[in-house]
Amino acid sequence: PIDTEASVYIALIAQGKYEEALSIIKKDNPISSALSRVCNHPCEYKCGAGQGGEPVSIRNLKRFVTDYGLKNKLMSKVKSTKKTKTTKVAIVGSGPSGLTCGFYLAQKGYGVTVFEKESVAGGMLSLGIPEYRLPREVLNADINYVKSAGVEIKTNSALGKDFTIDELFEQDYKAVFIATGAYKSLKIGIPNEDVEGVIPGIKLLKEINLGKPVKIGKKVGVVGGGNSALDAARSVLRMGKTESVTIFYRRTIDEMPAHKEEVEGALEEGIKIEFLTAPKKIIAEKGKLHACEFIKMKMGDVDESGRKRPVPVEGSEYKVELDTLIISISESPDASFLNKEKIEISKRETIVINPETFETNRNGVFAGGDVVTGPNTVVDAVASGKIAARSIEQYLKGEEVKREYKLTRPSMYVEPLKLSEEEVEELLTAKRPKAKQLSAEIRKTTFREVDSALSEEQAVKEAKRCLRCELETEDGKQFIKESTKEKQEA
Repeated sequence: PIDTEASVYIALIAQGKYEEALSIIKKDNPISSALSRVCNHPCEYKCGAGQGGEPVSIRNLKRFVTDYGLKNKLMSKVKSTKKTKTTKVAIVGSGPSGLTCGFYLAQKGYGVTVFEKESVAGGMLSLGIPEYRLPREVLNADINYVKSAGVEIKTNSALGKDFTIDELFEQDYKAVFIATGAYKSLKIGIPNEDVEGVIPGIKLLKEINLGKPVKIGKKVGVVGGGNSALDAARSVLRMGKTESVTIFYRRTIDEMPAHKEEVEGALEEGIKIEFLTAPKKIIAEKGKLHACEFIKMKMGDVDESGRKRPVPVEGSEYKVELDTLIISISESPDASFLNKEKIEISKRETIVINPETFETNRNGVFAGGDVVTGPNTVVDAVASGKIAARSIEQYLKGEEVKREYKLTRPSMYVEPLKLSEEEVEELLTAKRPKAKQLSAEIRKTTFREVDSALSEEQAVKEAKRCLRCELETEDGKQFIKESTKEKQEA
């Protein structure tokens, strides 16, 4: 989604050229340390090695290189940034989309200020993802890298409360990019959903990540099957206040949208998952949660999401006593702050944009990330920031704002390694490497990071497993031909 040259940096890893691999990654991904941990790795679904076996562990190889860079203090800041232009751009929201857009505009020399309504930068990376998946020192390293390009971040600054878009233009900002995310938890729409003890999932994660006190009971239920639901359940477990944590999901494990490794991790930690189960009503006593009535489901016909629709099983209701119920079925943007900003909003409360250019209906105002799409992946938010940065630059230059489509080619070709017959045989049967993890007994008591990076030996071996698809192109074949000729002449 963000044009990262996976084949190039993997080839460099295979040769032990880690610093060069890091520069290739950073070129297209300013928040690469974070993404190497939380990306849903769509690249791996396209990996040629996966067509006849297991795809190359691309995300873990990126993690190895970015961790190498962090450990050795390589590329901790941008080496050089043009500062020739005085034109100012305002970005509203410091999540992955806003940070990425600001980074690329700052590299072009524009004066970029990011306005963040919370007390910390990072958006959902800081507020919605637990530390056991994304340590704050890792995220902060990425944020500082973005700032080193010349991006200024102002926290505790909310659009609609502390400033307006009109005021930004009056302060001589020539363009505005809105990337405020999707933080409003959706409600199920069942009786007593607002009683004490029922907590929106994103609110829970936000308060935990900000270090605020959270009131949690002994028996906890979580409704939902996405990553936020899994994050909420696993975070609550780590607080050490519960006797049991149970996730209730209305479909089967095969339809669960959460990352497979997150589901497996939760089960290993002792979290129960009740599949084909949906809440029907919340039972309250004296204004507080006492229990929840659930109903069993069965899978029906395929719905608009492409998945089979769960259908209630008549007469299958049952009650579960709970002290805390976390609702984490999904989120939506809260566009209420845009009511006076002359920005067109859809029925889903998302900002309406030109999908090619990310322009809104208001001249000079662009938008991207979850506030446009609804809850989406981090890598897609980064992609929107990159595209918007190009559009904003065209707008500021007075050029026609249009999306440019062109064939993506590697920025460099790396000569393939010569492997012995023994190495080839070994690699043909090799499995994806598994990084070390904290044991389930340890990790459920701490917010320490669960996964470690691959070892150097694991990373190099896995990089050698890459089939180097780019060398099968006409350009790749020409590179091989020319490099072979040079060797022969030498």
